Formats: sequence, structure tokens, C-alpha cells
Amino acid sequence: MTIDSEQTIWSRPGVFPGKPKKGGYGSVSPRGRQFECKSLEELAHHIRHSRQRVEAVWMPEHEELMPPEAVAELAEPLRARLLEQAGLDESNARRNTLIFAILVLWALYANLANGTAPMESFAVGLAGILLTVLGLVPWYDACRERRSARAFNEQTMAMEEREARFDYWLKHHRIWFTRVLIVLLAGCGIIQPWVGLGTAVEIAGLRAGGVNLAECYRLLTAPFLHGHPLHWALNVWGIWYLGRRVESLAGWCHLSFAMALSMLAGGLATSFLMPEKAAIGASGGVMGLLGFLLVFETLHQRLVPRSSRRRLLGALGVTLMVGFIGYQFIDNFAHGGGLLAGMLYAGIVFPHSDSSRRPRATKRDMALGVIGILVLITSAIWAGLLLLAA
Repeated sequence: MTIDSEQTIWSRPGVFPGKPKKGGYGSVSPRGRQFECKSLEELAHHIRHSRQRVEAVWMPEHEELMPPEAVAELAEPLRARLLEQAGLDESNARRNTLIFAILVLWALYANLANGTAPMESFAVGLAGILLTVLGLVPWYDACRERRSARAFNEQTMAMEEREARFDYWLKHHRIWFTRVLIVLLAGCGIIQPWVGLGTAVEIAGLRAGGVNLAECYRLLTAPFLHGHPLHWALNVWGIWYLGRRVESLAGWCHLSFAMALSMLAGGLATSFLMPEKAAIGASGGVMGLLGFLLVFETLHQRLVPRSSRRRLLGALGVTLMVGFIGYQFIDNFAHGGGLLAGMLYAGIVFPHSDSSRRPRATKRDMALGVIGILVLITSAIWAGLLLLAA
């Protein structure tokens, strides 16, 4: 891999747009809504009490927008706002934890009354996943955010500013192949309900009994099918969050090939290690993107803020917990196969780098990217045609 230069792209001048011609002081919300202020004190009051989060501010002495964390005078209102938000998040998480804990207990009671083993119950597993994802994990995050907010001061603002700049750049960076992947999944998702889940699995999914050589195409058509709308939505969200990050940091070529390779690896893992069950879904590919980022960002530690890298470890931890709780109906073999494939691909292709710049794609990378695109688009079209012909 060849390397550009020595400044992170998200810390360059020009990442934030120029300030409005209104002059003075002001703020911009994540949705682009502008609020003009006459003084720094008014801006501080707005940040403290506004219902919307402030994504950027403008100052008279600067020509561009900037994150509020870049202004030392805003440390105290930011700290107060963070503490208030952490308190609200913790309150909501406690409420959700109580609600889903009651659901878990009710599901356990119902299974005991029916003589069903709790570990074999779909209802118990689903309630446990909801308790973990919507209750316990947000509660833990809120407590951590509150501790971080209490320690927030002018000395810690530099680290917070780096993360804010990175998040802003990632949000506004132009991508295209991540959107293509979502369109491909959406196309198959629109066709599948007209066919039915059972028929879709029978003609294009991984059927129980494994995959023979004549039907090896199923390894790559199955990821474009899903069990229900929530299954589809979770995978699309994962591709949007992780795929956008892969494409922005490593390029579309690595996104396409890593996705195709991870889907294939996940399908192979399921076919060989869990042949007695049918399987569909793009989770193997999503986990491959997570594995890719874990290795890529470890090899390029100066490219991404440390706090942002920790989020990926948190996502991996949550995925492992969910897989353990819902092992009866979650394809952990596809998750593991995809994760390992993504990690191995990133570890083989990228050397360790002390540079703070993104690696530049080589001709080999471009060739792999084109192969990945052809495989993914062909697989999605073939899955759609099989569904239409059913």
C-alpha cells in the first residue's frame, strides 16, 4: 500500500464548511438548522438549554464552522448539557430495563407452566436480547457518559474535539458503494414478501442439509434474503454504519471485496458447521465489515480517534452477548465466519502504518474491488430473478 501524506483528512481545514454570512455567533444542529446569537454568552446559553444537539458553531474570528468542543469558553455549558443528557438516557434505560426484565420473567414463567425448557424458548431468547440491547447496554453507556461528562473540562476538550471532527467528516464524506449495497438488499427485500419466507429459503437460501456443488450459488444469494423486516432493517443499519466507515477510510474497493468475501465465508461456516438448519441474511457480511475495521484501525491507530475505535469493541461485545442469548435462532457460525474473514483480509492486505493518512488503493486493490462488485451485484440480481420466477 502506498500512503498519501501526514495529516488526517478529517482534521484538515475545509472539512467544516464556511460560516453563514450572518456573522457574529451562531450554531448549527445535526439537521442543518441555524441559530444566530449576538454574543458568546448567548451562544453558551443556547448550547446549554437548546432541545437540539449542537453539531457546529461559528465565531467572528473564524471563517469556517467548527465543533463547539473547539471553543474553550463553551466548556461549562457543554459539560452541563452532557450531564443532563446522560441523566435522561440513564432514566430511559432504567425504564426499558424494568420493562424487558418483566417480559423475560413472564416468558420464563410461561415456559415453566408449559413444561418447556427456557433455553429452548424463542420468546425467552427474544426477550433476553431486547433486555440486553434496549436496556442493559444503554444503561451502561449512560453511566459511562455521565462519568465522562463529570470529567469534561478545558483539558479534555482536545480529545473531544478530535472525535467531533472525525464524526462530522464521516457523516458528510461522500460514499457510493454503501448505498449500492443497501439498494441491492432493498430490491430483494421488496420482492421476497410476495414469495413467502419458506419458498424464498427453498429456492435461494441455505437449505437444511448443506449446500452441494451444483447449488453453491446459494452461499451468495442467501445473504440477500431475510427472515422478517426487523432482520432486514438491522442488517441494513449495520451496513450503513460499518460500510460507510470502511468506504470512507479504506475505499470502496475494500468494502466490496470484504463484503463479498465475508458473505461467502459466513455461508461456508454455516453449511459445514450447522448443516441441519436453514439460514439466510447478510449478518455474515456485516460481521466481516466489523472484523475488517477492528484490524484496519488497529494497524492505522493514528487515522482514527481512540474513543471512536472503542465503539467497535463495544459493538463486538454486544454482538457476542446477543449471539449467546439467542443462540437458538441466531446463526453464530455465519457471524464468526464473516468476522474472521474480514479480520484476515484486512490483516493480509494492510501493513502496520504510523501514518495519519488513509492508505491509497493500488491496482491490485482496484481489481479486487471490481471482482467484489461483480460478485455482489450478480448475486443480488440472481436472487431477485429466482424469487420472481417462483
